[in-house]
Amino acid sequence: MGNIIDMASFEHLRRSNADDRYTCPKTNITFPHIYKVLVPDGDLVDDVPVFIGTYSTEYRLKEPSSLEQLPGFPPLTATKISTLDATDEIYLDVIHFTNKDRALGFRQACGHLGIEPEHVRSFKNERGLFLLLRRNDAPKKVGHIIYRSSDVQFIHGLGAEMECEYVAAFNIEGNIIPLQSIEVGEEE
Repeated sequence: MGNIIDMASFEHLRRSNADDRYTCPKTNITFPHIYKVLVPDGDLVDDVPVFIGTYSTEYRLKEPSSLEQLPGFPPLTATKISTLDATDEIYLDVIHFTNKDRALGFRQACGHLGIEPEHVRSFKNERGLFLLLRRNDAPKKVGHIIYRSSDVQFIHGLGAEMECEYVAAFNIEGNIIPLQSIEVGEEE
């Protein structure tokens, strides 16, 4: 990957479309909705799943299917979000891939690096494959949703084309912020 271009420097990036999905102005990629899903927890009693009264929170790029509903359990509830709650102790990375093999390799690398499978969600449409990572490994990034896409761009200084990554980070108020402000000095 070549240069990382932080989209916070582009003033026209405020979310203006009605559905709160982010569209990268450089790559023209519209990211899918993010869903916060409350999943009823269960336990096995005499080899039968039983609801235990608590819920787990998952983040997905598509609504849950009715096929996920277990008999005797409350329904899964899904809410479209464009920001995280102030109480969430995670951040989300949403990454767009145009190449299926690259996305699969990235997903396999996540497993190799110890990211739990339920913390990696995917969504495919005509524009490519999107991966959503639920992460908690960088305290300064907590509460942010970071969108990443890439494209080939001509770099005049090099006189050549280079693949560039475009990054937009949104805080809990829904404002775009410079990625460097939540990456530099994380160990401080």
